[in-house]
Amino acid sequence: MFALIFDFPTGRYHATPWGRHVNEADVAWPPEPWRILRTLIACYWRKGNRVRWSESRLSGLIDALASTLPVYSLPEGAVHAHTRHYMPAPAKKTLIFDAFAHVPKGEKLTVAWPDLELDTETFDLAADLASSIGYLGRAESWTECRATAQWDSQQANCLPVEESDTPAIENVVRIIAARSTHDYATERERLMREFEDGARAEAEASGKRPPTSSSLERRRKKAVGPTLPERLTDALALDTADYQKYGWSRPPAAREVLYERPSLSAVPRLIRRAREVPDDRSRFTVARFLLAGRPRPRVEDSVKIGELMRLAALSRFGWENGRPKAPSVISGRGPDNKPLRDGEHTHAFWLPEDADEDGSIDHISVHAPSGFSVDVRERLDRLTRLWVRGKEGGDGETGRQEWRLALEGFGCPDDFKDASPLFHRKCIWMSATPFLATGHLKKSGYVGEIRRLLKRRKIVSDTFADDVEVEVLPCITVNGAPRRAVHFHRFRRRRGEKQPDAQGVLLRLSFPEPIIGPLSLGYASHFGLGLFK
Repeated sequence: MFALIFDFPTGRYHATPWGRHVNEADVAWPPEPWRILRTLIACYWRKGNRVRWSESRLSGLIDALASTLPVYSLPEGAVHAHTRHYMPAPAKKTLIFDAFAHVPKGEKLTVAWPDLELDTETFDLAADLASSIGYLGRAESWTECRATAQWDSQQANCLPVEESDTPAIENVVRIIAARSTHDYATERERLMREFEDGARAEAEASGKRPPTSSSLERRRKKAVGPTLPERLTDALALDTADYQKYGWSRPPAAREVLYERPSLSAVPRLIRRAREVPDDRSRFTVARFLLAGRPRPRVEDSVKIGELMRLAALSRFGWENGRPKAPSVISGRGPDNKPLRDGEHTHAFWLPEDADEDGSIDHISVHAPSGFSVDVRERLDRLTRLWVRGKEGGDGETGRQEWRLALEGFGCPDDFKDASPLFHRKCIWMSATPFLATGHLKKSGYVGEIRRLLKRRKIVSDTFADDVEVEVLPCITVNGAPRRAVHFHRFRRRRGEKQPDAQGVLLRLSFPEPIIGPLSLGYASHFGLGLFK
């Protein structure tokens, strides 16, 4: 066993097949045995230690490698690609196609002679030459190569085939390989005899005397030049220009062979692997959106925008028999389509926000303590707009108001604490929108209602709930103007819902220890009422 393993650091192999023009954008794939043997010879003459290794040793190596055809292990996922550029010229710029095989990173190409056994000295020469190979094909094909005597031939995926088998094989390619030493000697003798017979027949037809041996030698040198040396190694070492100069369509020392190879695709083959997407809901409890449009909605209409945002999210999941198909974390309803009654309110809050304090809503934060699954995150990411239908008048609709949405990101409250006062960790919290009691107020009034909701939602422990100070504020400032609770829209669109507290109040809460937002309490707190900052 003898094998050469090639690695392409740049991921590209450039080489034009014999007999093809470079602008045909074809690639010699696999690298022809002819090209590989010529590369070893070139390394011997340019980089080899000719004091240690004799020419006869090199000839022995080349004769051994040419005696049998190699097999290949071609990289999986190799792609036939090319670039196009114009060559600068004084008169006309020529379009050049630079074709290459793109080799995936880390993939290697192996050329192996499974039945070949080299003696120690010859193997050492081959290993020395292989290590000095800098490129294969064109100079752009940077290559690292090493020789090995151990390789599993079962890995081969490109094998030589016979001409008679080609009709039954799909991916067959013709490449050139060196003749064996015996075949080359036979072919050389045939060509020499053919040349001599042709010269004698020409002289006889013209009535001239038969050519002498010296005359035949001179005519032969003029006709074929140095292209028929005695040794196979010398024939392989000749310049391609020499063969072309003397009219050879293919080097006399070469032969065409057929290989069955994996297809060299024009597009990468997708390797599909099962991929588990981590559904870390606890990590993604907040989705924050930027709201843009002119004019933007007023802070006083927060509850309208909160409800509109929920409807837009429900539309991404669709409807069935008039019921939303969205999960409970988005719809806020259970399997029976009734509102959830969990005391901790783990489903989504739709919280409009005036981050720059100019009196208009510029952000909407969706907060769900139970977290968002992968599917929910994907659908929320598709929210791109909110709109409300225009009013109908005598001339029909007057148009509609529309705002654009852009997702800023998913995360947890700590991820947004620098961007929004809704997610700070503080002791003092003030109303951003009015707080409305969820039921009839008791004797303790709003103070008792706030403490009851804090306990129920487990925002603070029962021990500290009674230590929370609640202060009723006459007004808050919105864009420099005082606003009382009555200035805000305080009703939901859903009809038939009981609303014992229609007035509402603005509050300031002081906690004995810092708590992290968002903090939204009371009636319609899932839609922007009862929001604190």
